[in-house]
Amino acid sequence: MKKQIIAVDLDDVLAANAEGFINFSNKRWGTKLTAKDFQEDLEKLWGIEHDEAQRRFATFAETDSVKKYACLEDAKPVLEKLTEKYTLVIATSRRNSLKNATAEWLELHFDGIFQEVHHSGFFDTTDRQGHLLNKAELCRFIEADYLIDDHLKHCRATAQVGIKSLLFGNYSWNKAGVLPPGVTRVADWPAVLDYFNDQS
Repeated sequence: MKKQIIAVDLDDVLAANAEGFINFSNKRWGTKLTAKDFQEDLEKLWGIEHDEAQRRFATFAETDSVKKYACLEDAKPVLEKLTEKYTLVIATSRRNSLKNATAEWLELHFDGIFQEVHHSGFFDTTDRQGHLLNKAELCRFIEADYLIDDHLKHCRATAQVGIKSLLFGNYSWNKAGVLPPGVTRVADWPAVLDYFNDQS
């Protein structure tokens, strides 16, 4: 029987992205931010114009910072357990410019666990023009049965197309009073394991 597919987000699900990115920002540009301040909208994060935010991100992407991100606690042993019954793939919105650094980080921390790595590419355009894959489209392309992601918008979108979605972590950017149908919050990796144990 073909194994069901779990699509796993990378940043702040496997890798401590918010912490690493904010630390880089504070050192490089003298900001006084904390991980709780983190958000995907870099213009709002920094309070600057679009072009300057893109320039700063390009500066960040040229470094090897993402290779130094810490790995979230308990992720690896839980994922190793899940590989016994599921096929695991990465579904990330990281820009394609970070593909090599991403592959190196995954090889270092999760070698042999993920069958494929998929980048949606929807942050790759800087002029906000054109259509790039959202997470729901990406997960349908992958034929994923589940998505584990730290952003409610991605979980909501995938749940709406019939993919069971796990909203990972209790972060400042993913708070919600009531979760949409098909979305289950999991606080950490042990909670992920509990969820899938209940599916058996």
